[in-house]
Amino acid sequence: MTLSNRRCDHSTRAQTSLPALGIALVLLTVVTGLGVAMADTAIASADRTPDERRVAAAVADRLVAADGPLAARSNVLNQSRVDDFDQSALEGSAPPAGEYAVSVEVADEEIARSGTVHGGTRISRLVVVESQEQRTLTPDLATTDAVTLPRRSAQATVTIDPPAGTTVWTVRANDRVVLHNRSGLDGSYEVPLVPYETTELRFQRAGQLEPGNVTVSYDAPRSTKETLVVTVDA
Repeated sequence: MTLSNRRCDHSTRAQTSLPALGIALVLLTVVTGLGVAMADTAIASADRTPDERRVAAAVADRLVAADGPLAARSNVLNQSRVDDFDQSALEGSAPPAGEYAVSVEVADEEIARSGTVHGGTRISRLVVVESQEQRTLTPDLATTDAVTLPRRSAQATVTIDPPAGTTVWTVRANDRVVLHNRSGLDGSYEVPLVPYETTELRFQRAGQLEPGNVTVSYDAPRSTKETLVVTVDA
């Protein structure tokens, strides 16, 4: 091969390599750009996550605190307060909810939200949700003079309707006198109870009482274990 032919061959190969080199440079630029973008996203996410976690934990702790807007006592939520909770209550009781998008769920149901939550950081707390249901007892006071109420009842309504010739003058709750009228009790009365103890209501009377002459209505607590979830999306 002559010198002229060798030069021509080198020139042809050089020209052929130029497009390939250009493509390689373009691909390198694209890959580099994607890598930088992914790194920026990861850094932004890393910067954001600790802040989200801090806010979510603070809101969750506030909601389950004994003096929180939902709690009957520490980690025990009042069902009525849960039902009434909304965005205004959330922002009023947990100020960070006014600056961040915050969602609150109880038992997998969202009860309040501020802002739009797309993803974010979730913090969970195990809680007990306590509700009240009214029950009424009609004790057979023909065979006994007492009726027992369960613990955690804070108040009872006692209705006394004695028959002719019978007088009920005192009602005791355990060792406390809660109702007394020497002339006789007749009507409905609100009786405070100690919720941390079983209460025995004892009726002091003269004469006979039949079923229906006395009824006792009280709020019985019902408790379920649930999960409270706070999500914060910064």
